[in-house]
Amino acid sequence: MSNAKKVKELMVEITDYPHIPYWMSVRDAIFMMQSVYAATSEHRLLLVFDERYQLQGVLTLKDLITGIEPRFLRKEETPRYQGLTHPDRTRLAVLVEGAFSEKCKEEAKKPVGEVMTPIRATVDADDSIAKAIFVMLQADVDLIPVMDGGKVAGVLRMGDVFNELTKIVIE
Repeated sequence: MSNAKKVKELMVEITDYPHIPYWMSVRDAIFMMQSVYAATSEHRLLLVFDERYQLQGVLTLKDLITGIEPRFLRKEETPRYQGLTHPDRTRLAVLVEGAFSEKCKEEAKKPVGEVMTPIRATVDADDSIAKAIFVMLQADVDLIPVMDGGKVAGVLRMGDVFNELTKIVIE
């Protein structure tokens, strides 16, 4: 990989990457994620856009699972059960197992905009792959939007960067 190689040579065009509006329900996003990625082991992400087609964030499997987790099981929530002082609240699951499915369905009605991961960094289409690697590692992201003329042109995925680096190491 020479320093002359540009991000635009490895990026996936924005029209070729699955994306959804921020107001779509978590439930519908789960269906889309399942249908788009059912036959692949590819890293599962959906891009989330606003009504002006501005990229707002990404939706990961972890975002979706966290998004449907019943509120009473979340770390930041104060337990409502007397005497529950142990930091490991996993035993609480036994008490609420019957309500779990219903609560997940309830939580799945909210929009993905409430559970998505916001964009933390971008790169330019004419940036070098070396710069993109640095930015991705610093921002701790597996996918980074690629900008061209102030608009999102595509995305660069960590897997594609890894494949490019593999060529260098093996040669």
